[in-house]
Amino acid sequence: MAHKLHPMIVGIRKDLRQIANPDYARRMQAYMKSEMLYHGIKSAEQTKVKQKWFKEFPVASFNEYIELIQDLWAADFREERYVAISLGNKYKKFQTMEALPVYQMMIQDGAWWDYVDAIAANLIGALLKKYPAEMRTVLYQWIEHDDLWLRRSAILAQLKFKANTDETMLFEFCARCMEEKVFWIRKAIGWALREYSKTNPDSVREFVEKTHERMSGVTWREARKYI
Repeated sequence: MAHKLHPMIVGIRKDLRQIANPDYARRMQAYMKSEMLYHGIKSAEQTKVKQKWFKEFPVASFNEYIELIQDLWAADFREERYVAISLGNKYKKFQTMEALPVYQMMIQDGAWWDYVDAIAANLIGALLKKYPAEMRTVLYQWIEHDDLWLRRSAILAQLKFKANTDETMLFEFCARCMEEKVFWIRKAIGWALREYSKTNPDSVREFVEKTHERMSGVTWREARKYI
């Protein structure tokens, strides 16, 4: 028997199809270098659709939360995956360690910056705040992982932590990956340091001075932007 989709998903997909813009979709797909198709819907319009259907069908349980995320993720169009991430971020009470395997699946399956950065800074970051001991163990495994997107996620997980940043872990992760050749890791290190420099510029300045000879140009430029 075919899996019956939640009416929220049916409604979201219908609305997205109705407002699709094929010309814009082609430009978005080219810009993102995406094999997956786009409907061609700008962020503001996506937000209206999400808000409408999230309000219509409040999520009542963890199992429903996970099922909705997975079904939205199993999409033909990229915008539906953006909705999946937004839904994941909306329901804080369901952001538990039980959800981590789904979040990790999204990171590894998505394997591109538009997905990964939103998941890392919001969903993984939320788990780190709620379950610091458990998530530290996870992130120390991820920073050593062969999957570059898990490494990037470990670096960016504290992107919104400001004064609550675990500075030792942040600097350890940056140092661990400092000499990697992959642009996405180099950029992530610089970005993470740049954001933390808004809270603790002296500490970031000291770290940059100690490690600048190992930094790529993109890392150095990003890290130094506000210091």
